[in-house]
Amino acid sequence: MCRFITEWMDTNWMWVTDQPTFERAMLAIGLELEGKGIVDDTFAQVIIEQERTIPSGVTDVAIPVAVVDVPNRVSKRDGITLLHLNRPFDVQTIAGESVCAEMIFIITATTDEKKQMFHKLIDDLLMDDEALQALVHVQSRAGLYHLQMMDLKAFSY
Repeated sequence: MCRFITEWMDTNWMWVTDQPTFERAMLAIGLELEGKGIVDDTFAQVIIEQERTIPSGVTDVAIPVAVVDVPNRVSKRDGITLLHLNRPFDVQTIAGESVCAEMIFIITATTDEKKQMFHKLIDDLLMDDEALQALVHVQSRAGLYHLQMMDLKAFSY
């Protein structure tokens, strides 16, 4: 299932998965992102390997999340993909802690300048507890209402 989120950033996609592990989720979303022309066919392999050395878990936020920074060489289109986890699972942080992520933000940028811009937007979003709560509950009527109130309109694609 995919939803398109407008007036947040260009080419923003939200995918929902039932995959139980980071590796399986990346394999599944990799096929979807490749099919949409967002990443190349090495995405899953590169991200799974990258996770071993640069963990994606984020601490000190209202909702446990992971932020995956896709290397520029793998990205074909600029944007942020949101992977909503129906079955949250543990991801590691850089500090070696474990967090049970409910969402994974996947940043794809073809230049370092665009990547910096997306990181700034993600940082702002992670500091907005209401926005994170709305994204977690986006499948509910209340979640959609909060997104609309914050000009993060979401609708089925």
